[in-house]
Amino acid sequence: MVSETPARRFAAFVPPPGAARILTLNALVGSIGTGLFLTGSVLYYTRVVGLSNTQVGLGLSIAGVCGMVASIPMGELADRVGPRQVLVALHLWRVVGYSLMAFVHSFWAFLVMVCIVTMADRAGPPINQAMVGTLFTKQERVRTMAFLRAVRNIGLSVGALLAGIALTADTPIAYRLLTLGNAVSFLPMALLVASLRRYQRIPATAGASAADDLPVPADLRPLRDIPFVGLAVSNGLLMLHDSVLFVALPLWIAQETSAPRIMVSVMLVINTVLTAVGQVRWTAMTETLPAAVRAMVVSGLILAGASLAFAAAHYGGPVTASLLLVVGIIALTVGENLHSASSWQVSFDLSPAPARAKYLSVFGLGQAGQDMLGPSLITALALGFGATGWIGLGALFAVTGLTTRALARTVESKRRAQGMVEPDDPTGTRPDPPSAAASATTVPAAPAN
Repeated sequence: MVSETPARRFAAFVPPPGAARILTLNALVGSIGTGLFLTGSVLYYTRVVGLSNTQVGLGLSIAGVCGMVASIPMGELADRVGPRQVLVALHLWRVVGYSLMAFVHSFWAFLVMVCIVTMADRAGPPINQAMVGTLFTKQERVRTMAFLRAVRNIGLSVGALLAGIALTADTPIAYRLLTLGNAVSFLPMALLVASLRRYQRIPATAGASAADDLPVPADLRPLRDIPFVGLAVSNGLLMLHDSVLFVALPLWIAQETSAPRIMVSVMLVINTVLTAVGQVRWTAMTETLPAAVRAMVVSGLILAGASLAFAAAHYGGPVTASLLLVVGIIALTVGENLHSASSWQVSFDLSPAPARAKYLSVFGLGQAGQDMLGPSLITALALGFGATGWIGLGALFAVTGLTTRALARTVESKRRAQGMVEPDDPTGTRPDPPSAAASATTVPAAPAN
């Protein structure tokens, strides 16, 4: 038996050479740019462009609707011409959009530009997910997405730290440079995605799933697939953990507990560290569709437990409240990461291959809905009803997890009737595409667990 050396342990946290490493670098570059922009965007809109808080909120809400509307036709286009090509175009779109965003001077110019960039931002993730399906086998893509999620958290943190320099300077030029920095980040991203062409597998010769070669049924219309739409809504409800972490929890700690306010920062640090360290490990629990469905149920129950811990923190003194908050954030982080990994697997496996990008775009509407409505809903529950609201939120998480399982099983039965459930790949291997056999390193399968 070969002992596990430090080098081997480090290798477990580094993506293998080839497409996985390119995608991970792509995610790191993009998340740094996003971290730069998000950290200073609201201050840029208000202090430099001169918008009111109401105008910013209205503009972002309208942009969110535009993003939801645009994501489905973008997904359909990706199914027709290929997700890699569309993703490159979306990156270039954002280079132009965010560059122009750095020079807006009025509400109407802001509204037009924020709608333009949000359409590309919303369409990108499901198309990226579909592209991953053209590069890896089933076990490979689960592990790859874990690397991507982990590195995005690191990149966002780096971008936020760099943005602190501009926030300290507090000048129009500094804020505009944040926006331009985000725009520039999409140039290397476009080049990296374009370079993935040599790794793209060829269905007829590179071990594609049997579902890829089936005739396309005429009824592949995701918005008319009621169980699938229900699954998207259910997934959006589980994603309320995002609003809990970034909106409700800071307000709850500061206004309704005896814990010191520094606990707000402690919560975010714990969440970021646990996510970066444990993402790949947690993803191993969702490598098959049945395992991913079970993980969604478990994530709902764990998120319910986190909500109860946050509720209990209201009644403790400074030390007790702080300890309960730490317990709650650990549970929230585990539930969040289990949900992220499992929802990726469930949405991919239950999206028919011939219309995968379009289905994934519809599945992403649940997240878009959470982004728009989640902060208001969570704030109303947690701060409007106090501990009782947190208990109600916990019940919502638990029931939603169980509902998700029922909906996923219904959709899976329908896919099996259509002959469109991708079989598990016990080996996680595939032959290299002919165009890459001489130069590309095949991404190895995820280790057995």
